[in-house]
Amino acid sequence: MNKDYYKNAVEQIQASKQLKEKTLEKIKQNKKEKNKVTYIKYLAACATLILVFSGGLIYFNKNKQSDIENQIPNTKIASKEDELPRFENINQLKRVLKKNYETNAKSFMTDDVMAMEPTESISSANSASSKKESEDYSKTNTQVENVDEADIVKTDGKYIYYISNEKIYIVNADNLEIETSIEIKEKNENFYPRELYINKDKLIILGNSRKYDEEKTKKRDTVEEDIADDIYRIDTNYMAKAIVYDISNRKEPKQIRKISLDGNYIQSRMIGENIYFISNKSVYYYKGITDDELLPVVKDTAAITETKKINCNDIIYFKDTQDYSYMIVAGFNINNKDEINTETFFGASDTIYASEKNLYITQSVYKDGYFYEKMENIIYKFNLNNSQIKLQCKGKVEGNLNNQFSIDEYDGNLRIATTSGYNEKSTNQLYILDENLKEIGKIENLAKGEKIYSVRFIGKIGYIVTFEQIDPLFVIDLSDPTNPVVKGELKIPGYSSYLHPYDETHIIGIGYNTKSNGHGGVTNDNMKMSIFDVSDLENPKEMFNINIGQKNVYSQIINNHKALFYNKDKNLIGFPVTSRENSARYSKNSFVIYKIDLEEGFEEYGNIEQQSNYSTDRERAIYIGDRLFTLSSKQIILYDLNTLEKLKEIELR
Repeated sequence: MNKDYYKNAVEQIQASKQLKEKTLEKIKQNKKEKNKVTYIKYLAACATLILVFSGGLIYFNKNKQSDIENQIPNTKIASKEDELPRFENINQLKRVLKKNYETNAKSFMTDDVMAMEPTESISSANSASSKKESEDYSKTNTQVENVDEADIVKTDGKYIYYISNEKIYIVNADNLEIETSIEIKEKNENFYPRELYINKDKLIILGNSRKYDEEKTKKRDTVEEDIADDIYRIDTNYMAKAIVYDISNRKEPKQIRKISLDGNYIQSRMIGENIYFISNKSVYYYKGITDDELLPVVKDTAAITETKKINCNDIIYFKDTQDYSYMIVAGFNINNKDEINTETFFGASDTIYASEKNLYITQSVYKDGYFYEKMENIIYKFNLNNSQIKLQCKGKVEGNLNNQFSIDEYDGNLRIATTSGYNEKSTNQLYILDENLKEIGKIENLAKGEKIYSVRFIGKIGYIVTFEQIDPLFVIDLSDPTNPVVKGELKIPGYSSYLHPYDETHIIGIGYNTKSNGHGGVTNDNMKMSIFDVSDLENPKEMFNINIGQKNVYSQIINNHKALFYNKDKNLIGFPVTSRENSARYSKNSFVIYKIDLEEGFEEYGNIEQQSNYSTDRERAIYIGDRLFTLSSKQIILYDLNTLEKLKEIELR
């Protein structure tokens, strides 16, 4: 995440101490509905702001699952195949929202304190394309070939497109000069660019807008005017936006289309000329909530002249959901003006995976009132075709997904790895589902007492890393989808959080060494990177490893795979690293690049280092031919990739 962007976000979500104290005191003194509503709106506003800047979903401790038959006895089915109900009228929607809200509110509301915690943003899965013709410049590290993922930086080999300081910079890579910068501003609205795509002469910027309605605030009538005014200024309108520019003239980009979805931008995919992007909107029930506040809206400047409200009859209801959020999935073609295609769901998703033809959305359901211990994942499969989104079928598996890498489509089948339970009661499973999401094969009770830390599916082989005290790497033969078999297992200290394919018989793992915590358990030590020989499925071997940093070391690569620098032709791999010794006053940030040698192991190729500072911390590194570019919030620096000699730098203002 851009450091200025994060810094501004933190500054904007700080409520005054006086406001917090006054609000809590009023709740303690008076529990009437009106005061509850006032604070609920305050919580909703803060939650929405956290969503804007974290890009994640908000989860609460789950109580007993909803009884859907009692909530919506007369739901209307969209089609015989999908088995997903749609709301019949607005009153049904309100009843479900009210029950879900009240159920969840009990788990975080007390007389003295109300709290909420944002989760990590939904992870984006990544790997590198193996096409020879694309290796002359960096590509975003994506999970599925031909399915692009948005990032803060892209290059087409001639220009660099980079988001920093809430601007989008277009930089000429030949002379490292800024062609132009784009800052998106509108009346009473702030736009925060999050990610972007490049497709020939089209630049697509995705992010969140925050709009403040002054007139509505003036008309607001409440007893606690001094509190409510401050609260309402936080409770603004949030929209996820995809903005398309014609950049045939890089010096003068022209905005040609803007698409807005209610809520906050979550993630997206680009397949050919089609973009599919997703927003999440939380709705907090209170007595007197209006239809206008309840129903989400969309807008498309290419086809919809006015903001369009989504009818409740068009909203799909995720059965057994315990959430109270909408997820809106939109598809559009960047080269035509056809109206966006949307599907709206009540009940936010946990993990999203896309192949070239299908989109999979999972939804966690906590069973029998157990939090995490008894969980199943409902999986919905949608066909993607020329920006159209069509529900195909649904299925379910036991357990919780680690991240997007836990899902993979191969030969029409879906492979999915999960963890059930926690601590000594945890078990791990791998399921194979057919094209109709019916189970055709599985492995159960894998590594009891451990949990999954990373997964990678490569063709007919699956790799799963679990961890408790040591790191077992399991190699699984998936050539017969009806009979998956664990062929080999390797146990080594530490664990891998990310697995990256090197070639058909070698895989790279990046994670942590571990050490005893003095209480019978283990804790993270320094980072490490390993290369595994998996040519013999029954006998995987750790060929080499290298330690990274000493203590208190962290890298974005642990949670964000787009931070990976990878040049297969030159056998180079790298990522940003931040570390601080116990005695050091300041942390150090560096971009470390390693040479991969299957005979000699890893060798440090270069370490571009400086004292850590939010404006100069390297967030990404990309290459174009024999040139290396490191990118931070305030700088782009050019190096000779062969010698790492610094050639030029520019400041971003």
